[in-house]
Amino acid sequence: MRTGKLGGRLDPSSVLLASVARILRPLVKLLVANGITLPTAVEMLKDAYVKVACADFRIGNAKPPDTRVSLLTGVHRKDVKRLREGLRPTGASGMAALNVLSEVVTRWATDRRYVGKDGKPRALPRSAAGSARSFADLAYGISSDLKPRPILDELLRLGMVSVDDQGRVTLRVEAFVPSRMGDEKIYFFGENSGDHVAAGVHNLLGDSPVFLDQAVYSDDLSPDGVSELLHLSRDLWSGVLKTLVRRTAALEVRDKAAGRATQRLNVGMYFYAEDGESPVKDES
Repeated sequence: MRTGKLGGRLDPSSVLLASVARILRPLVKLLVANGITLPTAVEMLKDAYVKVACADFRIGNAKPPDTRVSLLTGVHRKDVKRLREGLRPTGASGMAALNVLSEVVTRWATDRRYVGKDGKPRALPRSAAGSARSFADLAYGISSDLKPRPILDELLRLGMVSVDDQGRVTLRVEAFVPSRMGDEKIYFFGENSGDHVAAGVHNLLGDSPVFLDQAVYSDDLSPDGVSELLHLSRDLWSGVLKTLVRRTAALEVRDKAAGRATQRLNVGMYFYAEDGESPVKDES
């Protein structure tokens, strides 16, 4: 494995090309399954090349001219000009709203203020009414831009909460992860997978600090062994998640008050298992 800054036009190693191909295969499986053909994917790839060249390969603070972007990326200069003049991608506001919903649900399920002694999320009154443990308090703690009512309405639409006759809001834990591939699930697939790959790229390019990017691998397990490890991983992550959410919430309050809230982070865990050999093998 080679690390270091990319400097100029270098011949990529065969290991790097094989690694990229390994990343592309599951993505292409998703694209084909959803009717997204090669021309559409190529257009998306061109757009990504142009955006990265403009944002990450500047000389000083000046934006690179179209000719330099074309030289760096191999994208034709006419396409560079067209893509740079393109409109802002649609759905950006919807993605921000989905992120708020996720934070509300995650904090509700893990923050000790909203979790009972049995470790389950409390049923919360809609508004404070003399109690700090309310849905409104929870929602305002996540976002001051979105009011609690539209957040509640969207959670109701998604079937993730219910409201009883007394106005108490209950989190439906069984609906925490959507059972079908809706926009919410697709959005977080992009967020989490993109950040995971970005962490690996950051480390390969030798940037500092080195991000956490480790995994446990075995190809000598039975289905029962995999099942046991799957349940163990979920149990361990549940404890880590609660600790991280509580500490993150406390640090958000501190850093916002000090005017130092300028960075974002994403911490996650994944588990994958399959039969047979790695799908990298060409079976054609």
